[in-house]
Amino acid sequence: MSYREVVYDENRWRLLRSLREKALKLMKPLADHGLNPIIYGSIARGDVRDDSDIDIFIQYPVSSAMVELYLQEYGIKPMERLLIQATPSHVPKAYLVIDELTSISFPLCRMRSDELGFYKLAGRVEYGELKANRRVPGMNKQLILIIPTLRGHEELPVEHNVEEAAKILGVDPTTLRNRVRVLKRRRELGRTGVYRKLEIPQDKTFEEVFEEILARDPALRRRLRTVG
Repeated sequence: MSYREVVYDENRWRLLRSLREKALKLMKPLADHGLNPIIYGSIARGDVRDDSDIDIFIQYPVSSAMVELYLQEYGIKPMERLLIQATPSHVPKAYLVIDELTSISFPLCRMRSDELGFYKLAGRVEYGELKANRRVPGMNKQLILIIPTLRGHEELPVEHNVEEAAKILGVDPTTLRNRVRVLKRRRELGRTGVYRKLEIPQDKTFEEVFEEILARDPALRRRLRTVG
């Protein structure tokens, strides 16, 4: 087991504060209406960089029109509306793209437990936790477990320390091994894009486009029957 400590300088702490403040402003209209948004990834863990994404997620299907209305009440207007499905077996999601590094997303049908588990593995915090400046451990795309500390964070390579990393994350080691295997395979094969990516016309809702896809996609209908 080999931990490596990374100590943040003031610039990094300042960047983290700035990104978290931006995330809070975007999460507030959703939290105020009881949608329980989370933010996941480096902003939840703390290991941010200048090009870190602000990924806000609602963990269950909601009315896209209402989400857009809640944001509009706070003067937030997406620059793009996308329906994205990573693979034929994954749930299609609505993405409200705020800027090049910022998005708010939610599933268009119920998610499987393994899909929801991804967010815990990456590190996630709720609105109240973000307000309280909480940081949580999570695994990055390089398969390194990031463990927040008062001075910055510690790093632990997950692949050779699965049991220890799973204990820190509070997940089943088998779940973590499966995730490591998937990420390793993606890295070996290279990024091949997503299965489906559609821009939503302004005169349609996400749900209307989703129903159109559902009508002509047997695999997606099977997926819906599987999760109920």
